[in-house]
Amino acid sequence: MIKSIIHFIRRISPFNNDTEMSKAEFVVKKLLGFVLVYGVAAVVGEAVVIGVLTAMGYDPLHGVMPDGALMELMSFGGFAVFGAAALIYCRLVEKRDPAALGLLPRKVPEHILGGSLAVALLLVIAVICCLTGAMSFEGFSGKVGIRDLILFFFAFIIQGAAEEIICRGFLMTSLRQKLSLPAAVNINAAVFILLHMMGTDILGMGAGYAVCGIVNLYLISVIFSLLAARRENLWIACGLHSVWNFLLYCIMGIDLSGNESSEGVLLFNVHKANIINGGEYGLEAGLACTAALGVTAVILIAAKKGGDKNGVQ
Repeated sequence: MIKSIIHFIRRISPFNNDTEMSKAEFVVKKLLGFVLVYGVAAVVGEAVVIGVLTAMGYDPLHGVMPDGALMELMSFGGFAVFGAAALIYCRLVEKRDPAALGLLPRKVPEHILGGSLAVALLLVIAVICCLTGAMSFEGFSGKVGIRDLILFFFAFIIQGAAEEIICRGFLMTSLRQKLSLPAAVNINAAVFILLHMMGTDILGMGAGYAVCGIVNLYLISVIFSLLAARRENLWIACGLHSVWNFLLYCIMGIDLSGNESSEGVLLFNVHKANIINGGEYGLEAGLACTAALGVTAVILIAAKKGGDKNGVQ
């Protein structure tokens, strides 16, 4: 009995690359690997940020930290650790290089395609909100500096890529070694939703917003995953993720996943919080977003099935 338990523990251990097991055991093993990578990266990332701030003369352990954009930008630096941790784990434990995760050098231009899709989706969402009276476009702001925009753009490039590497590049492609694409996509979506719920109080914003926000998180995760699979690379998902966040937060000046944004380049006036514009959580908890993401997801699901190999490469 004890030997069987020990053998089971060794089999599902995230510290080895054993795949000779049932699908259920394999899923548990990969989820444990994800928790390991995420946990280590969170600790190391926090340590790096604290170390840098201390070297700059601040005392983060006692609440003495920089104000404004600098502190926001520093927090993005920790995301790089998450991407690096996933790459290192896949290389050392799973014996897979970045190309196996979908980071193929020849397909880097697909990043632009993903960014273009983000522009199109957010344009549709903004138009829906304006036509329904959920918000209105008031003009342009002259308060946002070019330097800050450039810095935040690259910060969001890092953040979006890191999330895609750990979620789609590492977890989804790992699951695809034994699971079908739909199964891997849905498990990945569940993890993606949980990660985002950990960082915001979406459940405390009202049942309607919570349900809509969770549905939208599911839809965007499915879109990221299917784009990576159909286009056979991770760059397109990285581009969509990064540009989506940058446009919402810095260009449109709208709350991003419950995180309050400062003034953006464009001035949008949210007349009254409602289920169309997503209220305090932002557009991502609104029905306008659900409509745009839902149609996109249906198109991708109905598209010719490609990339249904073990991975996205």
